[in-house]
Amino acid sequence: CAFAPDGKRIVTACGDGKARVFSAETGECQLIIEGEHTNAVTCCCFSHDGKYILTSSFDKTARLWKANNGTLIKTLGHENWVNSCAFSFDDQLIVTACDDKTVRIWDTQSGQLKRTLAGHQDSVRSSCFSADGNRVISASDDKTARIWDANTGVVLSEFRFNDSVRSCDFTPHSFN
Repeated sequence: CAFAPDGKRIVTACGDGKARVFSAETGECQLIIEGEHTNAVTCCCFSHDGKYILTSSFDKTARLWKANNGTLIKTLGHENWVNSCAFSFDDQLIVTACDDKTVRIWDTQSGQLKRTLAGHQDSVRSSCFSADGNRVISASDDKTARIWDANTGVVLSEFRFNDSVRSCDFTPHSFN
């Protein structure tokens, strides 16, 4: 689940294949995004301008929607379950983390795949961009988190753990 940039709405990812938008103030459901995902929605977020909602799903897709009415704009296909999704801070790029052991970077406007980040040895659970959009961090069941150069796909750092890494994030002003 995630807040809209203005803090007035929240979006939730649901096991029934739907995403729901609620008023953060009243709790009233304002929008149900449904009819496209055929399996559980695993992650959801608003774009930083609040105009779009991004969802990922066990149906092997990530989908981009209009936040005001739930109209489907783009479908981003994958080889396996998609565990997380996020926008770059300028909303120009999307990053997805997948059970096929990859992280994928997509162009938001065209929906075209720009880069596949490969190297994890197990499912990737989470990924996101640094504030400047030049780096991506990923968390994996292979017991590592990695920082990647988003432009070249080169691994810049790898952090090893004793168990699966389920989630990751950058500080808001990282690498600026």
